[in-house]
Amino acid sequence: MKHILGIFIFAVVLASAATATNLFLETDAAYEASQEARNKGVAAFREGDLETALTHMEEAFRHRPNHPLLLGYIAYLAAETGNRENAMEAAKRYAAMGIAPGADIRLALKNALGDEAAALEKQFEANLAAQGSATTKFMLPTEFRLVEGIARDGQGRFYFGTVVSGEIVRMDATGPVQIVDAKQHEFGSFFGMTFLDGSLYATFAHMEQTFGYTEGEGQTGIARINPDTGDIEDVWTLPGGTENQQLADITVTQDGTIFASDAKGGQVFQVTGDTLFPLFAHDGFMSPQGLAETSDGHLILADYGRGLWHLDRKSGQITLLGAPADVSLHGIDGLARHGNSLIAIQNGVTPHRILAVTLSADGKLVTDVTVKAKALPTFDEPTLGVSAPDGFYFVAGSQWPKYDPGGFVREGAEVAPTTIMKLD
Repeated sequence: MKHILGIFIFAVVLASAATATNLFLETDAAYEASQEARNKGVAAFREGDLETALTHMEEAFRHRPNHPLLLGYIAYLAAETGNRENAMEAAKRYAAMGIAPGADIRLALKNALGDEAAALEKQFEANLAAQGSATTKFMLPTEFRLVEGIARDGQGRFYFGTVVSGEIVRMDATGPVQIVDAKQHEFGSFFGMTFLDGSLYATFAHMEQTFGYTEGEGQTGIARINPDTGDIEDVWTLPGGTENQQLADITVTQDGTIFASDAKGGQVFQVTGDTLFPLFAHDGFMSPQGLAETSDGHLILADYGRGLWHLDRKSGQITLLGAPADVSLHGIDGLARHGNSLIAIQNGVTPHRILAVTLSADGKLVTDVTVKAKALPTFDEPTLGVSAPDGFYFVAGSQWPKYDPGGFVREGAEVAPTTIMKLD
């Protein structure tokens, strides 16, 4: 799902191994202090007081030293205020971490650093180069607009959920076939999907890109669908419509329990009988997205704005995973277990990339992060993926940025067929 993390565009290329010497554990207190300082910095920036804005952003970054957006603020503000020393320090940190800032930041650095920026710019370009490989498996025609979700049944058939055209599509031998039209059931748009006992479960909601969307109208929930006929077998909805709530991703654990994340409401729901029960909630959740099961039956939640959370199903404890200070796990949308790793689809940074994340035995620390693919020519906002016996498949070209509210194609944008890929 498309999100905007700030007023600057940035890129991150992750480091690999976590060690005890550089492990960062973000506390709730540090997060709150950082947010307070950041908000002061944004306010100062809007008032044109860049010096004060820089001071606040540096304070915010001290509390959250693995947050690339804050580092981007510092690099830009230091350059714009003529603080060459701080600008150079931030730029070198970008280069050392594999970070390539957006065009505005890079221009500000060039203006501030002059000839000294040349080597940094060369490194930035190298960091943005394509890496890894994936094979195109399907191309969905442009009539299926803004493909978000993907699932695979026990027969090896693939299913895709769309946001703008509002449908679920099954890939048959002769091509894609619509099996559910959201408009016939007032579902709006489809997002995450999974299978349990032969039934397809899909989250739905009305949101800005839903065709014909009207603010405050519509509903969000989960539909259970017959994958052969497209018949709706059951529906769970959240009371209150789409006011500050939107079910996004969904997963089923090995014991057959279904969980869904609420991207707007900051909760994780469990399907219990005919009820969606809010099992996990935390004031520190920013935007819950992908869900995956740990090897011992707990959950890992991708939070678009904070990283990865460990959700203990026995105790109810919610813990933000520790990670190396030079690794950013922000901007993760899709998350799925594939073999012994978690595969994370990170579209909140530039370039977009697919990551393999390895956890510690207790599931509460990130011990290794490997870039499996990034900046491939076919990438156009990858979203969700699914683990299959023969590999990991994912939506590589959702094209979220091409759509305005109401599902209209943005002026000047050209919608292309949606690429579905498999990691090599």
